[in-house]
Amino acid sequence: MTEQAKDSNQLFKNPIGDITGGLMAAIVALPLCLAFGVASELGAQAGIYGAIACGIFAALLGGTAGQCSGPTGPMTVVAAAIYSTNPGRPELVFAATILGGIIQISMGYFKAGQLIGYMPYPVISGFMTGIGAIIICIEISPLFGLPVSGNVVSALNSLPTIQQNWNKDALIIGLLTLAIIHLLPLLTRKLPASLIALVAATVLTHCLNMDVPKIGEIPAGFPQPKLPAATWNDLHVVLQNGLTLAFLGAIDSLLTSLVLDKVTGRRHESDKELIGQGVGNMVAGLFGGLPGAGATMRSMVNVKSGGRTKLSGAMHGIILLAVLLFFGKSAAEIPLAALAAILITVGFNIMDWRVLRSLRRTPKSDAFVMLMVLGLTIFVDLIVAVLAGVALASFLFVKQLTDARVSSFGDLETLEELNELTEHIPESVRRSTFSYVLNGPLFFGEAKNLTESVDKLHSAKYVIIRLLNVPLVDQTGAFALESAMEKWERRGIKVLFVGMQPHIRRTLEDIGAKVSMENCFERFEKAVEAIDLWENGKLHERRVDDGDEK
Repeated sequence: MTEQAKDSNQLFKNPIGDITGGLMAAIVALPLCLAFGVASELGAQAGIYGAIACGIFAALLGGTAGQCSGPTGPMTVVAAAIYSTNPGRPELVFAATILGGIIQISMGYFKAGQLIGYMPYPVISGFMTGIGAIIICIEISPLFGLPVSGNVVSALNSLPTIQQNWNKDALIIGLLTLAIIHLLPLLTRKLPASLIALVAATVLTHCLNMDVPKIGEIPAGFPQPKLPAATWNDLHVVLQNGLTLAFLGAIDSLLTSLVLDKVTGRRHESDKELIGQGVGNMVAGLFGGLPGAGATMRSMVNVKSGGRTKLSGAMHGIILLAVLLFFGKSAAEIPLAALAAILITVGFNIMDWRVLRSLRRTPKSDAFVMLMVLGLTIFVDLIVAVLAGVALASFLFVKQLTDARVSSFGDLETLEELNELTEHIPESVRRSTFSYVLNGPLFFGEAKNLTESVDKLHSAKYVIIRLLNVPLVDQTGAFALESAMEKWERRGIKVLFVGMQPHIRRTLEDIGAKVSMENCFERFEKAVEAIDLWENGKLHERRVDDGDEK
């Protein structure tokens, strides 16, 4: 059976759950795509056009079941930057979006999707935190009823003028929206807080006849496709920004795919996902929509509401299309301050608070990379930030590796030696016990191999992770090990450690990973002995002899 036939057969396996999930994702997506459209200065319609195009085509042609695509924070920031530097020329944004889609398709064709798995975590953390900070900065003025700022520098420069020109009614609406978004989940999580806040703010503005800036009328119906009227003189602008959109969209989408893998227990097809995202962005650019990528929050809502196949992601786009066709005129009364409040909340949610809270305990090299990427993202350029972060992380890792003086002493354990150590336990136990030997540092490059190994141990009952030859663990490796432990334990697999050094334990504890002393051993034979006793129901308390860690 061909791959297309398999996809077709799986598409309608879960129709009720997929429709429900798509509906809930569309409810969450509607206020966001409108807000992203306004923030880009291309209009709310650009946001919803992009959400429809990417939502339908990226879902059907992509490689991640249940993923919902559309305008996201990073993609909107780039689109806004293109338009702010080329005011009055939206065609350059759409041309860059189309080119970005073509580049993404090429990346998928040449199997470049797998390279995203080698991205160091501090780079991703700094980048996403920087994106969140940019969104918050540029939405401060609209929260006070003033025009949106095109970039962070202009937004910060405009802060002193806010007190002279601010709109009291707009601020009231913005604060009311923020209050509903944050307080409603305390009462119930069944209602979409952003949509409820948007409706409440719009109704209040209309009933009290408040004088606040609004979205304005959205063109009725769906636009006709057309090629953007860019010229050869615009090639450098289109090419540079097309590359940026392709790269950021790939990172954004595949990170969301990884999150969904963790939740659903499936594995996405990264290269196929890039092809789907590329087609979605090409269509978005042709119809005058914002560029898009896989959206984590919308995708999580979809999956948790029952969405399981590609149909659910496409349904989210189809429902948004129906909203555009039948309720587009109703959006004219939406106050911009309410959209600003929604985006400020999005900005805070994008920021990596887990790392920010533990920054003092984070290894200095990882913290330095994260902060450097954060600064470059906000004040210089997104691509420069990512490339510089990867280069610096690689350089610092080589330095760490050199300083650690990685070397092996003594004879290597042979297969015969392992047989001698395990021959006394039953064959069924031996077959269900796996030994994972880590030789060398557990860093961002090795983390990918560890992640891939998790799904290969289908018949495992015990996993012994041997860390005797691991001189250091970086933040990416620690998160990968924590993720592997959680996934194995959810499947009822007991995880044991041999030779875990104190500095490795501290690194895991610093990120919140729980490692029980009962499952830690100094020697491999002690771990095998514990498994034997567990199988016989005799191990109630592990004895600590002179060889065990005190």
